[in-house]
Amino acid sequence: MSPPFPFHIIGFDLDGTLVDSSLELAAALNHALAQNGREPIAAASVKQLVGMGAKHMLKMALEQSGPFNPEELNQLLPILIDHYDSHLGTQCPVFPGLEAALDRLSAQGVRLAVVTNKYEHLAVKLLDAIGLLARFETVIGGDTMGPGRSKPKPDPIYEMITRCGGGTAAFVGDSIHDVRAAQAAGIPSVAVRFGFLHQPVEELGASAIIDHFDDLVPTLHNLA
Repeated sequence: MSPPFPFHIIGFDLDGTLVDSSLELAAALNHALAQNGREPIAAASVKQLVGMGAKHMLKMALEQSGPFNPEELNQLLPILIDHYDSHLGTQCPVFPGLEAALDRLSAQGVRLAVVTNKYEHLAVKLLDAIGLLARFETVIGGDTMGPGRSKPKPDPIYEMITRCGGGTAAFVGDSIHDVRAAQAAGIPSVAVRFGFLHQPVEELGASAIIDHFDDLVPTLHNLA
Protein backbone atom coordinates (compact mmCIF):
# COMPACT_ATOMS: atom_id res chain seq x y z
CA MET A 1 0.00 0.00 0.00
CA SER A 2 1.44 3.38 -1.01
CA PRO A 3 1.97 6.01 1.69
CA PRO A 4 -0.52 8.90 1.87
CA PHE A 5 0.37 11.96 -0.14
CA PRO A 6 2.32 14.36 2.11
CA PHE A 7 0.71 17.65 1.00
CA HIS A 8 -2.89 18.81 1.10
CA ILE A 9 -2.26 21.80 -1.19
CA ILE A 10 0.08 22.40 -4.12
CA GLY A 11 0.38 25.91 -5.51
CA PHE A 12 1.82 26.87 -8.88
CA ASP A 13 3.20 30.00 -10.44
CA LEU A 14 1.75 30.63 -13.92
CA ASP A 15 4.09 32.15 -16.53
CA GLY A 16 7.16 30.00 -17.00
CA THR A 17 5.83 27.30 -14.68
CA LEU A 18 2.49 26.08 -15.99
CA VAL A 19 2.65 27.73 -19.41
CA ASP A 20 5.17 29.11 -21.88
CA SER A 21 3.60 32.52 -22.40
CA SER A 22 6.72 34.13 -23.87
CA LEU A 23 5.35 34.57 -27.40
CA GLU A 24 2.13 36.23 -26.18
CA LEU A 25 3.98 38.46 -23.75
CA ALA A 26 6.54 39.45 -26.39
CA ALA A 27 3.79 40.31 -28.88
CA ALA A 28 1.99 42.54 -26.37
CA LEU A 29 5.19 44.17 -25.17
CA ASN A 30 6.44 44.88 -28.68
CA HIS A 31 3.04 46.24 -29.71
CA ALA A 32 3.29 48.74 -26.86
CA LEU A 33 6.91 49.64 -27.59
CA ALA A 34 6.12 50.20 -31.27
CA GLN A 35 3.62 52.92 -30.37
CA ASN A 36 6.56 55.13 -29.46
CA GLY A 37 8.90 53.91 -32.17
CA ARG A 38 10.99 51.70 -29.91
CA GLU A 39 12.79 48.60 -31.15
CA PRO A 40 11.15 45.20 -30.52
CA ILE A 41 12.46 42.72 -27.98
CA ALA A 42 12.92 39.03 -28.85
CA ALA A 43 10.65 36.50 -27.14
CA ALA A 44 13.68 34.79 -25.62
CA SER A 45 14.71 38.07 -23.99
CA VAL A 46 11.19 38.71 -22.71
CA LYS A 47 11.53 35.59 -20.55
CA GLN A 48 14.13 37.50 -18.53
CA LEU A 49 11.64 40.31 -17.80
CA VAL A 50 8.75 38.19 -16.49
CA GLY A 51 7.98 37.60 -12.82
CA MET A 52 6.90 40.85 -11.19
CA GLY A 53 3.90 41.80 -13.30
CA ALA A 54 3.22 43.75 -16.49
CA LYS A 55 4.33 47.17 -15.26
CA HIS A 56 7.70 45.84 -14.12
CA MET A 57 8.15 43.98 -17.42
CA LEU A 58 7.39 47.13 -19.42
CA LYS A 59 9.66 49.26 -17.25
CA MET A 60 12.59 46.89 -17.77
CA ALA A 61 11.94 46.77 -21.52
CA LEU A 62 11.92 50.56 -21.70
CA GLU A 63 15.17 50.73 -19.75
CA GLN A 64 16.75 48.38 -22.29
CA SER A 65 15.57 50.41 -25.27
CA GLY A 66 16.74 53.84 -24.12
CA PRO A 67 15.87 56.75 -21.82
CA PHE A 68 12.22 57.07 -20.79
CA ASN A 69 10.10 58.90 -18.27
CA PRO A 70 7.25 57.77 -15.97
CA GLU A 71 4.68 59.34 -18.28
CA GLU A 72 5.72 57.04 -21.12
CA LEU A 73 5.48 54.01 -18.83
CA ASN A 74 1.97 55.01 -17.74
CA GLN A 75 0.96 55.73 -21.35
CA LEU A 76 2.13 52.39 -22.74
CA LEU A 77 1.00 50.10 -19.91
CA PRO A 78 -2.73 50.07 -20.80
CA ILE A 79 -1.80 49.55 -24.47
CA LEU A 80 0.25 46.50 -23.49
CA ILE A 81 -2.51 45.14 -21.24
CA ASP A 82 -5.24 45.65 -23.86
CA HIS A 83 -3.23 43.84 -26.54
CA TYR A 84 -2.36 40.99 -24.19
CA ASP A 85 -5.96 40.69 -22.99
CA SER A 86 -7.21 40.49 -26.58
CA HIS A 87 -4.84 37.65 -27.52
CA LEU A 88 -4.79 35.54 -24.34
CA GLY A 89 -4.37 31.83 -24.94
CA THR A 90 -3.58 32.08 -28.64
CA GLN A 91 0.13 31.21 -28.30
CA CYS A 92 0.48 29.79 -24.81
CA PRO A 93 1.26 26.06 -24.63
CA VAL A 94 1.46 24.22 -21.33
CA PHE A 95 4.78 22.63 -20.46
CA PRO A 96 5.15 18.92 -21.23
CA GLY A 97 3.76 16.55 -18.63
CA LEU A 98 1.75 19.20 -16.80
CA GLU A 99 -1.74 17.82 -17.27
CA ALA A 100 -0.69 14.29 -16.33
CA ALA A 101 0.95 15.67 -13.17
CA LEU A 102 -2.22 17.59 -12.27
CA ASP A 103 -4.24 14.42 -12.83
CA ARG A 104 -1.99 12.48 -10.46
CA LEU A 105 -2.24 15.15 -7.78
CA SER A 106 -6.01 15.45 -8.09
CA ALA A 107 -6.34 11.66 -7.85
CA GLN A 108 -4.59 11.91 -4.47
CA GLY A 109 -7.16 14.47 -3.29
CA VAL A 110 -4.67 17.34 -3.45
CA ARG A 111 -6.16 20.82 -3.76
CA LEU A 112 -4.48 22.85 -6.52
CA ALA A 113 -4.02 26.62 -6.75
CA VAL A 114 -2.31 29.27 -8.86
CA VAL A 115 -0.42 32.18 -7.30
CA THR A 116 0.99 34.57 -9.90
CA ASN A 117 2.16 38.16 -10.13
CA LYS A 118 0.04 38.58 -13.27
CA TYR A 119 -3.17 40.60 -12.71
CA GLU A 120 -5.82 38.24 -11.34
CA HIS A 121 -8.38 38.83 -14.10
CA LEU A 122 -5.78 38.10 -16.79
CA ALA A 123 -4.61 34.93 -15.04
CA VAL A 124 -8.20 33.68 -14.74
CA LYS A 125 -8.94 34.52 -18.38
CA LEU A 126 -5.76 32.80 -19.60
CA LEU A 127 -6.38 29.62 -17.60
CA ASP A 128 -9.96 29.54 -18.85
CA ALA A 129 -8.85 30.07 -22.47
CA ILE A 130 -6.47 27.10 -22.37
CA GLY A 131 -8.90 24.84 -20.49
CA LEU A 132 -7.12 24.68 -17.14
CA LEU A 133 -9.18 26.98 -14.91
CA ALA A 134 -11.49 24.27 -13.56
CA ARG A 135 -8.51 22.30 -12.26
CA PHE A 136 -7.64 24.96 -9.67
CA GLU A 137 -9.45 25.72 -6.45
CA THR A 138 -8.35 29.34 -6.50
CA VAL A 139 -6.33 31.82 -8.56
CA ILE A 140 -4.48 34.61 -6.75
CA GLY A 141 -2.97 37.40 -8.83
CA GLY A 142 -0.41 40.10 -8.25
CA ASP A 143 -3.18 42.59 -7.47
CA THR A 144 -5.37 40.29 -5.36
CA MET A 145 -3.85 41.12 -2.00
CA GLY A 146 -3.40 44.83 -2.64
CA PRO A 147 -0.32 46.99 -3.28
CA GLY A 148 3.01 45.68 -2.03
CA ARG A 149 1.68 42.25 -1.06
CA SER A 150 2.49 40.11 -4.11
CA LYS A 151 5.33 37.56 -4.32
CA PRO A 152 8.02 37.51 -2.94
CA LYS A 153 5.89 38.52 0.05
CA PRO A 154 4.30 35.50 1.73
CA ASP A 155 0.81 37.07 1.81
CA PRO A 156 -0.55 35.37 -1.35
CA ILE A 157 0.81 32.01 -0.18
CA TYR A 158 -0.97 32.38 3.15
CA GLU A 159 -4.13 33.36 1.26
CA MET A 160 -3.78 30.30 -0.97
CA ILE A 161 -3.60 28.02 2.05
CA THR A 162 -6.61 29.69 3.67
CA ARG A 163 -8.73 29.52 0.51
CA CYS A 164 -7.85 25.85 0.05
CA GLY A 165 -9.00 24.96 3.54
CA GLY A 166 -5.66 24.77 5.34
CA GLY A 167 -3.19 21.95 5.70
CA THR A 168 0.30 21.17 4.47
CA ALA A 169 1.37 22.94 1.30
CA ALA A 170 4.21 23.25 -1.20
CA PHE A 171 4.77 25.72 -4.03
CA VAL A 172 6.08 25.18 -7.57
CA GLY A 173 7.66 28.03 -9.54
CA ASP A 174 10.49 29.19 -11.76
CA SER A 175 11.79 32.36 -10.12
CA ILE A 176 13.50 33.65 -7.00
CA HIS A 177 10.23 35.44 -6.15
CA ASP A 178 8.43 32.07 -6.01
CA VAL A 179 11.07 30.49 -3.83
CA ARG A 180 11.31 33.46 -1.46
CA ALA A 181 7.55 33.68 -1.09
CA ALA A 182 7.40 30.00 -0.19
CA GLN A 183 10.30 30.33 2.23
CA ALA A 184 8.73 33.36 3.90
CA ALA A 185 5.51 31.40 4.31
CA GLY A 186 7.40 28.45 5.78
CA ILE A 187 6.58 25.89 3.09
CA PRO A 188 8.77 23.85 0.70
CA SER A 189 9.36 25.03 -2.85
CA VAL A 190 10.03 23.17 -6.10
CA ALA A 191 11.82 25.03 -8.89
CA VAL A 192 11.34 24.04 -12.54
CA ARG A 193 14.45 24.00 -14.70
CA PHE A 194 12.44 24.67 -17.87
CA GLY A 195 10.98 28.01 -16.76
CA PHE A 196 11.77 31.67 -17.37
CA LEU A 197 14.97 31.56 -15.36
CA HIS A 198 16.81 34.78 -14.54
CA GLN A 199 19.71 32.83 -12.99
CA PRO A 200 20.86 29.20 -12.75
CA VAL A 201 18.07 27.20 -11.13
CA GLU A 202 20.52 25.82 -8.57
CA GLU A 203 20.98 29.36 -7.21
CA LEU A 204 17.31 29.89 -6.38
CA GLY A 205 17.53 28.06 -3.06
CA ALA A 206 14.50 25.87 -3.72
CA SER A 207 13.82 22.77 -1.65
CA ALA A 208 13.97 20.68 -4.84
CA ILE A 209 14.39 21.05 -8.61
CA ILE A 210 12.57 19.22 -11.40
CA ASP A 211 13.51 18.93 -15.08
CA HIS A 212 10.06 17.78 -16.25
CA PHE A 213 6.57 17.61 -14.78
CA ASP A 214 6.87 13.80 -14.79
CA ASP A 215 9.21 14.32 -11.82
CA LEU A 216 6.83 16.46 -9.74
CA VAL A 217 4.84 13.87 -7.80
CA PRO A 218 7.85 11.70 -6.79
CA THR A 219 9.78 14.86 -5.88
CA LEU A 220 6.95 16.02 -3.60
CA HIS A 221 6.92 12.59 -1.94
CA ASN A 222 10.67 12.90 -1.35
CA LEU A 223 10.27 16.38 0.18
CA ALA A 224 8.18 14.88 2.95
